[in-house]
Amino acid sequence: MTGEGDASKYDEAWAREMVLQIHRGRQEAHQRRDALAAAVDEIADGFTKLGLEPWAMGGKSPAREDVKAPDVLLGDRAEPAAKILRYESEVNILSAADQLRGFAVLLRAEASLMGAVSVARGIFEACLWATAVIDPTITTDERLKRALTRRLARLSAGIRLTEMLGDGVADANHVIDNNGDDEHGSNRDPAKDIADILIYAKDRGWPVKKGRRASEITPLSIDWLSENLERRIGIEGYAWTSGSSMAHGEHAADTASWVELSQTLGTAPAWLIQLWSTGAWAGPRLFLTTHATYTGRTSLRPEYSRFEKLFWDRGRKS
Repeated sequence: MTGEGDASKYDEAWAREMVLQIHRGRQEAHQRRDALAAAVDEIADGFTKLGLEPWAMGGKSPAREDVKAPDVLLGDRAEPAAKILRYESEVNILSAADQLRGFAVLLRAEASLMGAVSVARGIFEACLWATAVIDPTITTDERLKRALTRRLARLSAGIRLTEMLGDGVADANHVIDNNGDDEHGSNRDPAKDIADILIYAKDRGWPVKKGRRASEITPLSIDWLSENLERRIGIEGYAWTSGSSMAHGEHAADTASWVELSQTLGTAPAWLIQLWSTGAWAGPRLFLTTHATYTGRTSLRPEYSRFEKLFWDRGRKS
């Protein structure tokens, strides 16, 4: 028979082993979290380079065809079509890079589930806009319509901001933009640039629709794009409308419980952030796949492979 002393020693040994297992599990979870955050930072750095550096192009790629397209006449200036497409995509590529860095910070902090989910939604949205502008499955003219529609939205947003904030925002622009000759709008008259785009569209015979916030040469929305772009694998609609719907209050039952519990614990585990932040993975995947087809050159393949593997690694044993 086992005496009470032996049983007590067994219980103590079992308890010590359980504490060690919990400690090891916590360490492993933190290692996975930190490795994923580092991979996200790496993707963010790659996106920054894609936004700022020239793109290599294959000889018969859609990007090369855009370079051959006639210049776009906007008022008293001519702008290459490829430059317009590149810039309007670049704005969103750099936005995605910035938000990816924010996502990495939130992963490491493990302090805000909803903050991370909202940022992941922003990553997906920025990547989707960047993808739409360089979509290789449509013609140069269709890409140009999308890019100019996005520019109209951006210019109109600047006008609304100035009207809401008053003259002070003009002084801020002079501090931020120091090149003195930004053809994309920062140091120009946005109302005139909008008028020039609308005249160009009319001259091309492109119908223009007056939207709620800005004129549209072609209808564009995140919902439509997430359902209709090529190279989808089914997660895009989920990443935007379902998985990330928590960003605007439609919480699933299990996440509602976690959100409530997190107020007491002050923590949001990285595995839970990953589970509900599919946009942080789906957005870069969609953009990089599209960018490779558009340019005829693959970018960030090892960086993205590392990121994807770590994103879906939640410690399951194979």
